Amino acid sequence: MRPNVDAAVVHRENRRFHDEVEAEIYDQRMGIDHGAAATRRMIAELEEVLGESLPRGGTAVDVGAGTGHVAVKLARSIRFGSVIAADISRRMLERAAQSAVVNGCGIEAVETDMAQLPFGDASVDLVVGCAVLHHLPDPASFMREVCRVLKPGAPCIFIGEPTPGGDRIVGVLQSPLFAARGVYRRIITGRPASERQAGQIDVHTFSLSDVDELTSGFERVRVLPQGFLEPVIDSGYLALVRELLAWLPGAMTIARALRRCCRRIDAAVLNRVLPPSWLMSMKFSARRPLE
Repeated sequence: MRPNVDAAVVHRENRRFHDEVEAEIYDQRMGIDHGAAATRRMIAELEEVLGESLPRGGTAVDVGAGTGHVAVKLARSIRFGSVIAADISRRMLERAAQSAVVNGCGIEAVETDMAQLPFGDASVDLVVGCAVLHHLPDPASFMREVCRVLKPGAPCIFIGEPTPGGDRIVGVLQSPLFAARGVYRRIITGRPASERQAGQIDVHTFSLSDVDELTSGFERVRVLPQGFLEPVIDSGYLALVRELLAWLPGAMTIARALRRCCRRIDAAVLNRVLPPSWLMSMKFSARRPLE
């Protein structure tokens, strides 16, 4: 994790980028699907990281919810009394609310920069986050907020955070993607691409020792670095196919099949044999101590 980050700049640039760029293209670029199979996969992934079944009933909060990739699936699973999507970007939250309606479920959208979570002490039964911690100025301070709002013994689960090694590899592969996107937006839409400001949107990466720091004060910590081939192929190449070539007949079908194949190879082989420092995605869970 980087020290001494300018919180005001990070908040401003994250709000700008996600409002102006990501809200428009995120679901297509990332291949977001809220169907029954995708919902089952998300629940299974969260439960694998937690090491047991998700709690039932009460309130679940998806922090950094974006367009609702996790929140909508939690709502579709009908496991909770309420699902709250919290994010710094109003436009992303609007997309999340629209996705919930389309998929026949309901979520509550809350706009927040995460510096202080707008929830009462010991009021939340589950906190989940997907690819959110690396956008925050101070993830350790944020995790103290997570601990505050969780009920005693309640869990938090975080997935999709970049590791130092994985970030370097994906960064190299994404360079042509960003260049192609810029050309596409200028030619097709007539607008320049408003891109990421280096170090102000994707701020942190997380090693095993960083997770130790983040989970200080929690108990029953479980850490699972995972993924190599799928994130390399997906972030480096398939995102480009989904964003720019989705109109080609069969392009999306091939992209989905290739992604599934890579995911299976990771699960069957690479997650087991590669050293943790080579894996791309840091995942962990922890619980607020019983009081």
